[in-house]
Amino acid sequence: MRVQFSVNAAEWAKLQQLASANGYPDVPSYCRDISLEERTYAMMWKNMTNEIAKMPSGQTFALRDLIQSPPANLGVKLYENQAKLGIHVNPQKDSLKTNIFTKK
Repeated sequence: MRVQFSVNAAEWAKLQQLASANGYPDVPSYCRDISLEERTYAMMWKNMTNEIAKMPSGQTFALRDLIQSPPANLGVKLYENQAKLGIHVNPQKDSLKTNIFTKK
């Protein structure tokens, strides 16, 4: 099921600031957790970024190595935030057709 709502530019900027201040990688995941009174996505994002920060340079990993049964959209955010996280996706996927990343 899908839920949508419209915001103006000022409201969008406020949502972006709130999402970032609360540890979310994006506005949709922030809105979902706030609406459902959950903080699971932010917790997964924080755990994932902490694990990446602790890794030595050159270590390879898949998202599932960091988060057990991660939601697909978390993988999308990982991919989109490669530069910010200091990682890069490897050109070839693993045997499960999953992206493999390397810490820079």
